[in-house]
Amino acid sequence: MATTERLYYHNPNLLEFEANVLEAIPLGDRFGIVLDRTAFYPTSGGQPHDLGSIGGVEILDVYEDERTGAIVHVAAQPFAAGKVHGRVDAARRRDHMQQHSGQHVLSQAFVELFNWPTVSFHLGATSCTVDLPVEQVSREQASRAEELANRIVDENRNVAVCYVASENIAEAGLRKPTERAGDIRVIDIAGFDKSACGGTHVRMTGEIGPILVTRIERVKKQTRIEFFCGGRVLRYARDANRVLESISQTISASPLESAAAVKTIWDDLQRARKRIEALDSSLLDVEAAQFPVENGLAVGAFEGRGIETIKLLALKICARPGLTVLLADKSDQIRVVFARSADRSMDAAAVLKQTLERFGGRGGGKASLAQGGGLVAENAAVVVEFAKSLVTSV
Repeated sequence: MATTERLYYHNPNLLEFEANVLEAIPLGDRFGIVLDRTAFYPTSGGQPHDLGSIGGVEILDVYEDERTGAIVHVAAQPFAAGKVHGRVDAARRRDHMQQHSGQHVLSQAFVELFNWPTVSFHLGATSCTVDLPVEQVSREQASRAEELANRIVDENRNVAVCYVASENIAEAGLRKPTERAGDIRVIDIAGFDKSACGGTHVRMTGEIGPILVTRIERVKKQTRIEFFCGGRVLRYARDANRVLESISQTISASPLESAAAVKTIWDDLQRARKRIEALDSSLLDVEAAQFPVENGLAVGAFEGRGIETIKLLALKICARPGLTVLLADKSDQIRVVFARSADRSMDAAAVLKQTLERFGGRGGGKASLAQGGGLVAENAAVVVEFAKSLVTSV
């Protein structure tokens, strides 16, 4: 397979180019070609591939063949042979340049302030992340790194591409060591950061636009920092402002006071929930004490009560001696709870097993209490009547 000249290495702002088709590659129900030169960036180093068209054919994927180093362009239809015109999606390329260059700046900010190197980087369709080798990063620490990164953006520093021979790489002052051989491509953000990188980058840090840290998340024994750069920050701000405005109107508070107002409402809700739970429990006590019993059987079919409620009701009924309890509820599905008082000998698990054999579903339990769900029947009453027949036939 032929190799490809990577035009984006030298000019990431080149979006249109002419090239010759060197090789066509069958890829199942898709088609691939290798060109003698390309401006399309392949998925690599945490950065997704470019999109666009070649010879009028829409590009779906771009990847590097690890064996040969050739870049393969993938489409859903065949390409024309000979000379072709390529066009890279400008908005996607600009976005990737902003995010990737912003990551270099933010990563170096964490190094300068806290000596935390970036372990991994991911550039996603909606957000970007860097992983740091520490178990905890405070919001204050993230804000300090964010402020330093944005200062570097505001200073509009030059972003240059240079090549360093691998034997001289130790003296190059890279943020992170590299084991690559040959001439190493280095992205040099003037006076701030030097990193070995094959990605596409802006020419000046001012082109990155604002850098915003949006989330801090612990992942195993590391910390994941989610961030946006450039145009993504504006889109995020618009969406966040729209949501905040909606919340503020709903709770009748100014947008910047909404958090405190929501916290007050949430605390009130939690207290109300606890009070409701206590009242529900008291009502269940009354319901259990008055639940109708016939020949030692307490049988009930409900709708919309929920499995936890009927389970608690069954346990409260069984606090009375000499009872077998068969309850079923139909909410999103039919669920059953079978139970018995401590002085009864009915095997609830055995009854459940036979009921599931009849109506399907799954569940389990022990002799004193068993429950199941996913039963297929016309209604809950049909199920409990069947279970009742099993118990009374013994």
